[in-house]
Amino acid sequence: MLGKLLWDVLVGAPVTLTREILESLKDEIDRERLVTRESIKERLQQLQLMLQDGEISEQEYEELEEQLIERLRMVREYQREREES
Repeated sequence: MLGKLLWDVLVGAPVTLTREILESLKDEIDRERLVTRESIKERLQQLQLMLQDGEISEQEYEELEEQLIERLRMVREYQREREES
């Protein structure tokens, strides 16, 4: 009992925290990657492959696709505004 508690405190907690930190960093990096036209188009292609491979449902695909297309519109609009300035 005491051994398990020590194990959890000394090994389990740091491993869990490290995993959560790495997942958080990965999520942040993924969000930052989705700011260019090319990266959004690449993500759309990845979604299509995930749908074809059965990794996501049709409903999940449509929701994610809609979000990415909206993001693509926003990027295009932002780039147009910068070009006009």
